[in-house]
Amino acid sequence: MSTNVLRQGFSEVLRDPALLLIEIAWRWTFGAIAILVVWASAFFLLSSIAFAPHRLESLTALTAWQLAQTLASSIASGTAVLFWLVAVTSFVLAVCWTTLSAVGRYATLARGALAPGASLRTCFAISGARALVTLAAILAWITAGLFAGMVGAASSASRDLPISAVGLAILLPVLVLIVGLWSSSNWYLSLAPLFPEPRWRQLIADGWKFVRSGRDQVLEISMATGILRAALFVVALLLSVAVSAVITNPRVLLANLVAISLLYFLIADFIYVARLVAYAKLRMGLIAKPLLEVNVDENIDRPILTSGAEAPNTQARAPVPFQSRCDDA
Repeated sequence: MSTNVLRQGFSEVLRDPALLLIEIAWRWTFGAIAILVVWASAFFLLSSIAFAPHRLESLTALTAWQLAQTLASSIASGTAVLFWLVAVTSFVLAVCWTTLSAVGRYATLARGALAPGASLRTCFAISGARALVTLAAILAWITAGLFAGMVGAASSASRDLPISAVGLAILLPVLVLIVGLWSSSNWYLSLAPLFPEPRWRQLIADGWKFVRSGRDQVLEISMATGILRAALFVVALLLSVAVSAVITNPRVLLANLVAISLLYFLIADFIYVARLVAYAKLRMGLIAKPLLEVNVDENIDRPILTSGAEAPNTQARAPVPFQSRCDDA
């Protein structure tokens, strides 16, 4: 059943290209804004750090690892500027993503394949919650990195252990935990706009009922689309490596890499929208199924009422024996 629903999702997106165009519009607009904001932040950070000309010349003689350490120490000297820059950049990106995501998702929910869906206000609330979850995951990762650095420094000073080994032993399990919690929360919140409920509690309850009642189908759809996107990423990576090995002109190489990236994002957005439509189809199927069962049960249990004129004659006439008819004759 889930395979047919996913196939219907792809068919609906092909039948209504506005779904894909709206998704591409808000996602790619945010991508362009994010690139500009990050570029401006990096330019401002580097311009705030003073480099002596003789020091810049000496950097060319350093190895890659020594150069990275030197740049890290230079950036760390402006901790206050870096902190405020990261805070402002994160706030701007969070506001832009929340606005574009809410408006874009509400526009897709207005199409027939996903309707009925949540209101614009609910979409804003869901997008804000997803942004907060992402920021919390980033802060948790930064806190874990600082903690691992302090523990690694203390362990290396007392037991002669390398800091990298201690840091990896702490960061790898924490990374798996943070990514797992973030991906689960983000995936669950991405389903919330599919339910036309004005209240948060009812919205969460309906989402939980949907996942529980159709967990096999939902899991199969998620796994199928995840495999498709993973295979698409591998193909894009192989194409990028092949292009990098063949083309030597930097401008042509950059243009080809940008084209491959845009093609990857285009197909990935197509798969994502098809998955949302498949979830919506599955939601409608799960809602219609119990209603159909109730109607069938009512039809079975309902007695058949007939009028007196149409009522069958339940008192059948007693058959007259053949011998008595002969005697009467």
